[in-house]
Amino acid sequence: MKHKALAAMGATVSAAVIAIAGASPAMARPIEHQHFSDSGSAIAQEQFPGFCAGVVDFPVLHEWQVEGMFLIRPLGDGLPYAVNPFRVTDTWTNTLNGKTFTVTRVVQEKDQTITDNGDGTFTIVNSSTGVSKVYGPDGTRLFMDTGTLRAEILVDNGGTPADPSDDQFLDFIRVIADPGQADTQDRDFCADLVTFIG
Repeated sequence: MKHKALAAMGATVSAAVIAIAGASPAMARPIEHQHFSDSGSAIAQEQFPGFCAGVVDFPVLHEWQVEGMFLIRPLGDGLPYAVNPFRVTDTWTNTLNGKTFTVTRVVQEKDQTITDNGDGTFTIVNSSTGVSKVYGPDGTRLFMDTGTLRAEILVDNGGTPADPSDDQFLDFIRVIADPGQADTQDRDFCADLVTFIG
């Protein structure tokens, strides 16, 4: 299991800091604006059946803390654009020796462009900008991933282009760009748990 795959699976959300540009406050009343937070803990092997099977042979306590904001508001074209800045901390502890492996992420997801395809669907280009840092048991930073991932997705707008409440995700079209530093790109998360906290 690669680090990025675990980030998608193990974190409640993945997230940085940018403001929505291009709309005046009078033109951009929020359609939805929510702050959120979540935290909890569980034994990873119980939380995710098959977690690091055949690699990690010790019980791992997964603790997480998430906080952020979700905002949707119309921009100049009247379509609803979303922005989602958030922070996530995942701590993985070997319950037999107390050693910890910690991953922090600060990310902002933002709709950059929305194209109304005229058939009840939108093509949305979304960017996810941020930094992920990995720390070992003694608090030393081991790895860092930074940069911006831009992806193109297809969404059913439910026949109501200005109302996102009935939108449904249809398809992931493609990754447009993935620049930046990626220390964990070729690393295996499960193997790293064994190396650093096993």
